[in-house]
Parts: sequence; structure tokens; C-alpha cells
Amino acid sequence: MQEKTPITKYHVLARGVIIKDFHLLVAHCKGMDNTFLPGGHVEFHESMKTTLHREINEELGLTSEVGAYLGAVEASHEDGGVYHQEINHVFATKLAYLDLGTNPESKESHLEFYWIPVNELDRHNLLPEPMRQLIHNYIRGTEGPYFESTFEEG
Repeated sequence: MQEKTPITKYHVLARGVIIKDFHLLVAHCKGMDNTFLPGGHVEFHESMKTTLHREINEELGLTSEVGAYLGAVEASHEDGGVYHQEINHVFATKLAYLDLGTNPESKESHLEFYWIPVNELDRHNLLPEPMRQLIHNYIRGTEGPYFESTFEEG
């Protein structure tokens, strides 16, 4: 009997840290118990900054200014029997219009976006987990870029 080859997927992602008055804009996939930074998959023949600009426009209908590279976080997770491995490239990002009193309206039905206090990243289960330290380093002005992984060094 032949063994099934496990299904694996590798993701290269561009993510934006959008902060206003010590609040972070996060994305949430409806039905899940975690949050993540806005952004998405890098497409072939596309730079990471272009990806982030495009993804924010697709997800929120907003224009963004993608700034400094803050670092990278690699992680893995399993979902429905599929092993996912990802590398998140993270950039300081600004939106033309920000209002903490109103959550931006999602243009994608499976996503919602909202503001969380930067001291509540754990409470809102921001993933991948090492992203929390990257954001705290950025807020404190710690020189980067930052790199962290959920993989154990071997």
C-alpha cells in the first residue's frame, strides 16, 4: 500500500504594522480565534511593498504608504491536515485616513478589521506569536530589522 504524501504549502507574505495612538489595526478571519496583520501573499513579478499596497487596497479599499522594513517572522501551522509554512515580511505602513472611532470596512466578506490597544496583542491572539515582539520593538524604537521564528534551532 502506497503512503499518501502529506499536503504542504509555503507562503511568502507582506504585512503592514499600522499604528495610531497606541492602537494597532488587525485583521480577523471570521470564525477563527486569532488576529493577524493586514497584508497578504506576494505574487510572482511583484515586490513585497507592491504586494502590501495592493492587498490593503483590495482588503480595505484604502491607499497606503508602505515605509521601512521592520523585519521577518517565519512560522508554521497545521490546518485541516495541511501543513503550512510561512515567512512574513513586515513593513511600517500608513493609511491616508485613520479614525480610531470607526473600524475600517472590509471589502472581503470573510475578513473584518479592527483596532486593538498595542498592550493587548496577547488577548487578541495576534499570530504568528513572534510578531508581538516585533511590534513592541518597533513601538520602543528598537533598531531592526527584527527576525524571529517559531521553529526550534536544530
